[in-house]
Amino acid sequence: MENATRIVREGLAGTGVQLVGSCGVDVYDARAPEGYRSSKLMPGARGLVVVGSAGPVLWRAFRAHMDERRERWNAVHPLDTFVASILARGDDALSQENIRFRRFEPTFHAALRLDFVAMAQLVGLGSPGPFGLLIHSEHGAWWALRGAWLVDAEVDAPLEHRAPCVGCPAPCIGGWQNAGTIVRATPDARARCVVGQSSRYDDDQVAYFYDRLATVARLSGQK
Repeated sequence: MENATRIVREGLAGTGVQLVGSCGVDVYDARAPEGYRSSKLMPGARGLVVVGSAGPVLWRAFRAHMDERRERWNAVHPLDTFVASILARGDDALSQENIRFRRFEPTFHAALRLDFVAMAQLVGLGSPGPFGLLIHSEHGAWWALRGAWLVDAEVDAPLEHRAPCVGCPAPCIGGWQNAGTIVRATPDARARCVVGQSSRYDDDQVAYFYDRLATVARLSGQK
C-alpha cells in the first residue's frame, strides 16, 4: 500500500519543510472535538500527516524567492503565501498517487482553524515547554508548524518523541520556581533553551516573527 507519510516527505524534500510526523485517524479522532473529527472533515480518512520547518533553511529559500520580485512583499502575509506554494507540492505528490486528502494550514486566514499544537503532539513532533511553545527533541524552540493533511491512505506510526524538558533545570524561564507564571516565548527565552541552538533562526527571521510589518518594510526596501 502507498504510505502517505513517505509521499509527503518526498514531495517536500529540499524545501525546508523537512519535519514530518503522522498518526492513524483513530488517534486523531480520540483527541479531536466532535465537530472536528475525521467523519466531519473528511469521511473515509485513515491518517493524519503533520509537517513543520526547522532552523533557517525555509527562511533562506523564502528570502531568495522574495528577492527575485520585490513586489511579492506587498502580500498581506508573504511567508504564508510562500509556504502554501510549498505545501502544494505535497498536494501534487498525493494526487499523483491517487490518494484522497484534505489540507489544513495554521494561518490566520485559514478557512478552518485546527489545533495544530495538539496534532503536533499526537504525531510526536514536540511536547509543551515552559514558555508556551512546543519543544522539538532536536531543534528545541527553533521550529514551526506549517501544514497538515487528513489522508485516505496508510501512514507511519507517531514518532518516538523524547520530551526535552524532563530533567532540564529550565534556564529558559529562570528555573522551575517560575513555572506557572506567564512567560512569553521571546527570542531571549528561546535562546536560553538548552536544546536546538544549532537550529537558531537567522536574525531577520527572528525579527519577522516578532515585528512582521517593520521587518517587511525594511527587507522590501520601503524603510
